[in-house]
Amino acid sequence: MATFEEKIQRQIEIIRQHTFLDPTRDKVFKEIFSKDVTLIHFLNAVMHMPEERKIVSIERKKPASTLTSAIDKEEVRFDVHAKLNNNEFIDLEMQRASHEDFADRVELYADQLSIESKIHFDSQRTEAEKEDHPYLMPSTYCVWICNFPVDFCENYREELGLFRFSSVGNPAALPVYTKKRYILLDLSKVDAKVLNLNTAETEWLELFTRMASAKDAPKTKDPVIADVYRRMMVSAMEKNFITEVATGMVTEAEISTRIGTAHREGREEAYREMAKAFRDRGVAMDIIVDSTGLTPEEIKAL
Repeated sequence: MATFEEKIQRQIEIIRQHTFLDPTRDKVFKEIFSKDVTLIHFLNAVMHMPEERKIVSIERKKPASTLTSAIDKEEVRFDVHAKLNNNEFIDLEMQRASHEDFADRVELYADQLSIESKIHFDSQRTEAEKEDHPYLMPSTYCVWICNFPVDFCENYREELGLFRFSSVGNPAALPVYTKKRYILLDLSKVDAKVLNLNTAETEWLELFTRMASAKDAPKTKDPVIADVYRRMMVSAMEKNFITEVATGMVTEAEISTRIGTAHREGREEAYREMAKAFRDRGVAMDIIVDSTGLTPEEIKAL
């Protein structure tokens, strides 16, 4: 059986056979949106805001957020977390595969984003403003790109909100609360008909669905889209970056295999063994935490 290092080397060889990196991979995804102009362009493309509310600048926020109670704490890690120029907040997530309780995870991240945003929002207000409107909330957007069929999405793009049950079936129904929105992009529902719409949004959808297997960059007049293809060329990447991408791919495959074992053999012990194995191999702590549900302290103590 091949060692972990041998699997990584083989994956590097496979990656180098491609023209572009896979934008749905965690390391690649975060590199794409490391440029503010790219993130702004994407958000304006998928959020469908009116012209007067278009995003023109962002302020990056910390990716990790901790939920704390009297008995425990849990860390939520946002892929991309930012404050927009209009004092709204976003969380952008790339989800490669479905899992149990996915809808619950979407809601958990949305709730945590609301709490984080409220704290920051209040820190920028005067005492008088807070006294007059102590419960005033900023608007938040949770944007999820899903590389799998989402069972509650009927179309490639769904925007969710808070509606009255009595309004179900009314095509003109409006949300009763407009400050908390969920935008889900279901890549499995993107087809040629969608891509032929030829909008900024569909150029991004084409990028996420076709870049990994593309031989050449598509013809585009959009400099931001062209820049992403140029930056994500395998030949343009440093060796260390390719190695990190390959390590993530091998780790993801092993996690999937070990989770299957955990289901068969009893979760707790199998997850602990998996966490120890990945820790000893130098896998990033946040990946181990997300995969096993153990805390960093528990993992370090193994």
